[in-house]
Amino acid sequence: MDNEWADQIERRIIALETRNAVDDVHRTNVADRLSAIEDTLKWLVRLIIGGLLMAAVTYAVQGGFT
Repeated sequence: MDNEWADQIERRIIALETRNAVDDVHRTNVADRLSAIEDTLKWLVRLIIGGLLMAAVTYAVQGGFT
């Protein structure tokens, strides 16, 4: 009975360690993906703002503010 109880506890500890290791890898992957998404959004915003500024400069150069 005691040996059975110890085996059950050992199996539970192994399961917890495995789950914890999987969760750590998952958190790392999610952090990497979020970082990549943030970088992409940063460049997208820069491109949009740059396009709007170029449109304003083009409008001004063609005499739009006269």
